Amino acid sequence: MLEGKTMKFLFPILFIIVSLLAQDNYEDWDKQYKLTPTVIDSDAHNAYIEIFTNKKATSAYINKAKEYPVGAIVYKPLYQDKAKKILVRVVIMEKMYKGYDSQNGDWFYAVSNPKGDDVYEKGRIDHCISCHKLVKDTDYMFSQSVMKKIDDENFELERIIPDLELYEK
Repeated sequence: MLEGKTMKFLFPILFIIVSLLAQDNYEDWDKQYKLTPTVIDSDAHNAYIEIFTNKKATSAYINKAKEYPVGAIVYKPLYQDKAKKILVRVVIMEKMYKGYDSQNGDWFYAVSNPKGDDVYEKGRIDHCISCHKLVKDTDYMFSQSVMKKIDDENFELERIIPDLELYEK
């Protein structure tokens, strides 16, 4: 029988793996809300990326929520080329329950192959956390206004991801 601490650790991992493989979550990531109108050349990911969000994440983003709700999911397909001919991997962020990783906004990260049947990394991924810590004030999520605040001229999302005002028009 597994002890309490082991179960506390395994439960969120199993929950995420199951949700990543569930049809409504992982396999249909490309049917979610597309946040980026074009592909982005991302140095942080060493790839060309798009960003998709589920309903919870989309609503939080549009409404500039101070904190994203549990279950908010961000999908980032990473392509080898700008034409999106070769999908190399998919990066997923999911907002977890309070206390999952409170020092880092309770976000779970995963990197998988394009089909989602081989998860390369999952959980508290250091290189994901170190980048997203830059935007701690917006619950670890990047946006146009955030990029203006930290004045990163080289960050292409500043020109591509719109703020709320553009959604309202």
